[in-house]
Amino acid sequence: MKRTLLAVSLLILALFAVVLGMIRVKPVEAQGPADWPQWGRTAQHSGFSPAVGQSPNSQLADITFDPFVTQEQAEAGGELLAHYQAPLVDGSNVFIEYKTGTYVSCQPPGSGKPFPCGPDDWNAEIWNERAFTWQGTSLVESWNFQSDWKPEPNGALGGWEPVFHAALGGGFVYVPGFAGSIYKLNESDGTQVAQYKPFSTDDPNSYVSGPLTIDPRGNVYYNIVKFNPANPWGSDVLGAWLVKVSPQGVVHKVSYKTLVPGAPTTCGGRPCGSQRPGINIAPAVSADGKTVYTVSLGHFAPDFGYMVAVNSNLTAKWQTPIHGLVSGADPLVSDQSSSTPSVFPDGSVAYGTLDFKDSRGYLLKFDSTGNYVTNFDFGWDSTPASFSSGGSYFVVIKDNHYGSGPYYVTELDSNLVPQWKFKSPTNFEWCVNAPAVDSTGTVYANSEDGNVYVINPDGTLKGKIFLRKAIGAAYTPVALGRDGKIYTENDGDMFVIGQ
Repeated sequence: MKRTLLAVSLLILALFAVVLGMIRVKPVEAQGPADWPQWGRTAQHSGFSPAVGQSPNSQLADITFDPFVTQEQAEAGGELLAHYQAPLVDGSNVFIEYKTGTYVSCQPPGSGKPFPCGPDDWNAEIWNERAFTWQGTSLVESWNFQSDWKPEPNGALGGWEPVFHAALGGGFVYVPGFAGSIYKLNESDGTQVAQYKPFSTDDPNSYVSGPLTIDPRGNVYYNIVKFNPANPWGSDVLGAWLVKVSPQGVVHKVSYKTLVPGAPTTCGGRPCGSQRPGINIAPAVSADGKTVYTVSLGHFAPDFGYMVAVNSNLTAKWQTPIHGLVSGADPLVSDQSSSTPSVFPDGSVAYGTLDFKDSRGYLLKFDSTGNYVTNFDFGWDSTPASFSSGGSYFVVIKDNHYGSGPYYVTELDSNLVPQWKFKSPTNFEWCVNAPAVDSTGTVYANSEDGNVYVINPDGTLKGKIFLRKAIGAAYTPVALGRDGKIYTENDGDMFVIGQ
């Protein structure tokens, strides 16, 4: 349903640029905690859980976290152009983003007038991190932290709201804040322990961009982009950094100019602009903690991007250009996407691009030394899940053919060759942007038809549950708790599913 919007989005980007088989061995657990503490669950963004998911028999909870959905949809002709935090789960505790403040609707909606309004005035909203606790069969609010974080300016984002995304680690909740800072809160009661600031002064034009990532050693990684307030998208960025905060609270940062040395200044006959991270990119960390992966693009040239590897001491390791890798296509790093790098069990890394010429994209795979390996033509806006099984590993990703379909959830082998495809029974697109896989190899994904689907390891349907019809739904992730409860999102509500 988003094909028209995708075409319009690509035009906007261009304009701004000019200015197994049936039986499986039980999957092997990747390194990481038991619950769901961050985007993709692990620092590798594997989307794999050691839990066994519950059957989708009942709706156990329904919590509205975005009260502005009706207004947001009105501005976008019925579509919900938002990226939301994955539900974070630690035992009986659940943490979600929660929006308050004011949404300033345009008059009429979609007109952009009187400026600023709608997505051009989303700073009037307030982003909170809110904690809930299971008390018997009820999910009860336990605390709320109001952040001063704000999203990047709209402009070339085409109304796609950037993600506000916290992470859990060591009994703390790390929350994005103002001017590139992050907050450290006690998980138990939400009290503030510290605020970490990468800069000596607060600059409102510096934004925490994308989800926070916590590696197994407790280091927090995230991106910052600094825009020119006079013309954020028509003039070059004023800076971009990868930031590392140690468990002891020591803050280090490195400029993307250092991480991508020698980037061209002219891209296809137009200015490239400075290299910066794609909006919504969460750094990924190798299983041994030695390498951090991120994705950059030229501020004026989204089709001239790089897969970037960084040593854990924030020195440059390697950079591989994305441009020209796929014959007959032009993969780009879309700021309107929530795709983020994912490290596979063999140490290779993949990232889902959008095609500059189409509304589908390519999952690009690189080995650990930066060599391009292969791709899979998959759709767009998805972080794949991956898991080891039977001496090999498998990758799960949504596979939408926008327009008239078909729409699949597809499992790939380690060479990105399809093993099975589960077709949407209703021919609605899959709105999941990060599927979950449990310890049995069972897949969990949500659809625009309003159902959450549970798919067997052989690609057959295990079960489903209807929540709410969600035509034009936001692209949202799925999470699993250690008890197997399924956490999903639909139309600005978090739903919990189980038995």
